[in-house]
Amino acid sequence: MNQFELRPEDLPEEIAWLCDIVGMERFMKIIDTAGGEFLYLPKRQTLEQPLRRAAILREFDGSNYRALARRYGITERRVRMIVSACAEERGE
Repeated sequence: MNQFELRPEDLPEEIAWLCDIVGMERFMKIIDTAGGEFLYLPKRQTLEQPLRRAAILREFDGSNYRALARRYGITERRVRMIVSACAEERGE
């Protein structure tokens, strides 16, 4: 049991935003688990890239570059690069 009752207003401004998002109880779990560590949080887009790549490869029919680019908000060139990289990985 901790001797002191930490409150949101006691937090430094640079980390108070996290408490505002997750609440005090979860914030305390985070700092008890990872306090003192450097914690890098990637952007959601970075985490979603492998899922987007898999969806593009699953939906690719050999000619729908433009449709996939529109659907996933990327350039047609990027779709071609994803498809090409997959073909290279398979040795095609």
